[in-house]
Amino acid sequence: MFKLNLKIAFRNLWKNKVYATINIVGLALGLTAFVLMILYINHEESYDKWSPELKNVYQIREKHDLFTPDNKEHWNEVSNSRIADLIRTKLPQAVAVTKVDNDWDFGTGYSVKTAHADPVMVSKIKDSDSSFFKVFDYQFVQGSADKALENKNTIVLKEDLALKLFGTTKVLGKTIRMIRWRDDKGNLLTVTGVVSEPGSPQTVGFNAITRTGNKDKDPEDPTNNNYCLVYTKLNKASDTLVLNQTLQKLYVDFRKNLLKGQKQDDEDIHQPEKLPGLKVIPLETVHSNPPYTLSWFEKLKPVMAISAFLLLVSIINFINLATAQSVQRAKEVGVKKVLGSYKRQLTAQFLVESGLQSLISLFICIILIEMVLPAFNQQFNVTLSFWHNSRLSVLIAQLVGLFAFVTLLAGFYPAWILSNYNPVAVLKGNYENGLRGIALRNVLIVFQFVISVTFIISIGIMQMQYHFMSNKDLGFEKGNLINIRTSYEDNFAERLKKIPGVQYIATTTQVLGNSFNVPEEIKFKGKPIKLNTVTVTMDALPALGVKVLQGRVFSREYKRDTVNTVVLNEAAANLFGKNLIGQTYQKTDWQGKNNVFQVVGIIKNYHHEGFDKAVLPTVYKVTKLGGTSTTNNLLVRFNTAHYEEIISKIEKEWKILYPNFPMEYNSLDDAFSKSLEENRRFMNMIILFSLVSVSLSLLGLFALSTFLAKRKTKEIAVRKVLGASNIQIVNLLNKSFLVLVIVANLISWPIAYIIIKKWLEGFVYRIEIPFLPFAAATLISVVIAILTVSIQARKAAVTDPVNALKYE
Repeated sequence: MFKLNLKIAFRNLWKNKVYATINIVGLALGLTAFVLMILYINHEESYDKWSPELKNVYQIREKHDLFTPDNKEHWNEVSNSRIADLIRTKLPQAVAVTKVDNDWDFGTGYSVKTAHADPVMVSKIKDSDSSFFKVFDYQFVQGSADKALENKNTIVLKEDLALKLFGTTKVLGKTIRMIRWRDDKGNLLTVTGVVSEPGSPQTVGFNAITRTGNKDKDPEDPTNNNYCLVYTKLNKASDTLVLNQTLQKLYVDFRKNLLKGQKQDDEDIHQPEKLPGLKVIPLETVHSNPPYTLSWFEKLKPVMAISAFLLLVSIINFINLATAQSVQRAKEVGVKKVLGSYKRQLTAQFLVESGLQSLISLFICIILIEMVLPAFNQQFNVTLSFWHNSRLSVLIAQLVGLFAFVTLLAGFYPAWILSNYNPVAVLKGNYENGLRGIALRNVLIVFQFVISVTFIISIGIMQMQYHFMSNKDLGFEKGNLINIRTSYEDNFAERLKKIPGVQYIATTTQVLGNSFNVPEEIKFKGKPIKLNTVTVTMDALPALGVKVLQGRVFSREYKRDTVNTVVLNEAAANLFGKNLIGQTYQKTDWQGKNNVFQVVGIIKNYHHEGFDKAVLPTVYKVTKLGGTSTTNNLLVRFNTAHYEEIISKIEKEWKILYPNFPMEYNSLDDAFSKSLEENRRFMNMIILFSLVSVSLSLLGLFALSTFLAKRKTKEIAVRKVLGASNIQIVNLLNKSFLVLVIVANLISWPIAYIIIKKWLEGFVYRIEIPFLPFAAATLISVVIAILTVSIQARKAAVTDPVNALKYE
């Protein structure tokens, strides 16, 4: 019976080639979007699943406000390095504890030099202690986990890096020189192991692990702290709730002793809002719980919803196109019922036809995925693969389940409708009783257009928000400005100043693309105020081209600028009050000394991070009083827009002074573009999905207009005989669809408003929701609907009425 149904299914598909093609291609498009999301979700969920031993590995997170983007307390991945020893000695369940470098943004990597070869920049070289491979169960191609980091000045390479540096993985005993910064003499490291790349992604990603000895011990001075990533392996999977309660008690005592060693008051830690915190989270959940940003799942929620809607729209089209052909299949069903076919047999036949179309769509979907994956990988900055997938068996099982779901969802309703035809009425030529479900089809069309119109509105508002961000006044001049990833050094700076075309050389800890926030609390007229501190050189603010609102910026004409003067931004000035120029405030340093600073200028807020973050109240100072910090920022301002040749001269000067460390730089224009990249990618994806959604909705309209035109064939013929023109016939069919599209718009407007309002809330600096995109979306949807229906309506209108009425 199945073989017969399959043969009938093939014949019907061939007989209705146009409908079948539209059906299959539409479903393939919906499946492609959905399967791409499945691939991406599988990728994100596969983090740290490459070894069963990782189930007992945990990351330590400490609650503090250091290095945070908003200077507020968060559960940070980086912890005080002393915590490793606390866990090692006080927690009996701990089998091993390791300290690892964090992926700081100060530089893109280290310079690595092998014998008789030029230095190359290598990213993700992380320093650790001897316990790293006791915690993380990597597979060694050369060497062993027990002895790889047994001695200092050793390095373990990933296979790819070993091949890149030496052309082979047999590299035990060979040496490399690793240079961390421009004038570092470098560490000579011996290769003691080579590990393979795991089959799935890792949170602690690296190209090489070193043991220089820096992570073996903590700073002896209690006032000095070293922050790094800390991981522990327990002897068995533990209840994290109980474990964290134990850790919290240990940590409070630890903090008391630390503050005592630093000669600081420990009374604050007893206050609920100042209570220190320490906890562990399982390694497999680290990737999905980033400290400052939304998790990948939260970010992906809108995309997952869009993909599900596209698949749903495809299934709706499948249903509409199947029922549109019901007139052609009615007599076939009537004859089969008269000859003794049961309802379940007819249902099975139509489900086989649906399954065949679903299967063909799935194959086309796989082909489309292979074609679009390179672009998708580039868009999302991932390396997904369909066939070379570590979870291919899981993926195939998901596709089988998806195939069954789509076949049943898309095929059951048409099969049920077709198998329910009354054979007596159908064979008499009366289809009215057999052609039910018009209301449902209208609802489905409305649903399709609600999605499409929502997409169109979203595109319009997203484009306006993107244009707003692209053209917003940043508060500084980003053109003709580059940032070299290095710290300020007088000799190099003086060399650069002599190059024609170089206007300013400066450094700052706050610049677009590489900011370093340092919180401090000051007292102004007895009132405590929390500020963000930025250390600059004399020329930093002029180099950035900031706008001075009151007073002045730092100048060499005023010697006291290097002693105790500061400049505030607008956000900070608003906390102080009015008439600030010349006024002073107090800041107590870590030694208890009270320093006085004088405000000499107020500058306009300038953006140094994305538009999803507010500009922090910030104080700028040249003085070192009250503490400073340095990052790899060297600003070079040119007095010409054509500075390529000047950069070549800068690179020559660099090579003279630092031959073993390649120079790295980026323009502030590029840094600004990068800050908009994530939103641009999301918008491009919405545009693509919107085009697919609108196309699928047009297919749905085509299906329903076809169905309606066939259903009203005799009515149209009678009207033509009675003198109706072709335009009147077209208007007759358009009228009902126009009502559906207008209803869809009325429903989509509040939905789009809620969705886009939620999206805009993710930006501190945003536009007000405009009316224009809503009106434009309505106009576009109405025009598209009228054009689509009119094509089919005109075809029905020009048909000879004699053919429809000659059997009456």
